[in-house]
Amino acid sequence: MSALAIPTEYEGGIIVIKSLSDSDVSRILEILKDASPSSDQADVVRMLRPILPAIPEPDIEKLVETLYSLYLFRSHSDVSIDRFVADLSEATRESGNPEVRTSNPDEVAILKNKFKSLLTVRPLSTLAKAHGLQYDFANIFWDAKVISDIRPVWDGDVKKPPEGIVITQTLKLEYHYARGHGEIYVCLDKDDIEKLISILERARDKAVTLKSLATASSMKILDE
Repeated sequence: MSALAIPTEYEGGIIVIKSLSDSDVSRILEILKDASPSSDQADVVRMLRPILPAIPEPDIEKLVETLYSLYLFRSHSDVSIDRFVADLSEATRESGNPEVRTSNPDEVAILKNKFKSLLTVRPLSTLAKAHGLQYDFANIFWDAKVISDIRPVWDGDVKKPPEGIVITQTLKLEYHYARGHGEIYVCLDKDDIEKLISILERARDKAVTLKSLATASSMKILDE
């Protein structure tokens, strides 16, 4: 059994890769080798559209999305390209989708060559490694919101109007981790809010300074 399984959402991209001719692959490689490591998927789709006129744009989008996913997965799996391509090819042999499944040995060999060529483009490999380093943490921020409440204060008979109110603020942080999705709730007072704003503004200023130093040293910034 293959060490990999092809997620349903990427089957369309694998089908497109199977359909590529040798000349299609050559044109794709020629374009991608000059791409910036910071190019996003939309940039790559725009670059590929003119050189693949026979392929509908939705299929080009599936191709690019699948390639990015494969690069990122390989970066996290930390295996050689030959091992990764072998596992990926085996996954196509075992796929339950007849359009993905490739059982003929000659077709498997051709598909392996396509996978290896498309998964050894230096700018995309660099981007995948940068992404892996950027998110190599136990917990990764996903979302946040502040929930504001009014709490009445009684000092005696609750049938009478309250003596006053207190305003509470609760910071909800959502994050991803290896086993799923987590949440944490933290109570904030007005001083905490000002402190948090100050800390985040300081972090933003430090990022601007570091990017300026990187630019001055001719280092590429790969997370933009």
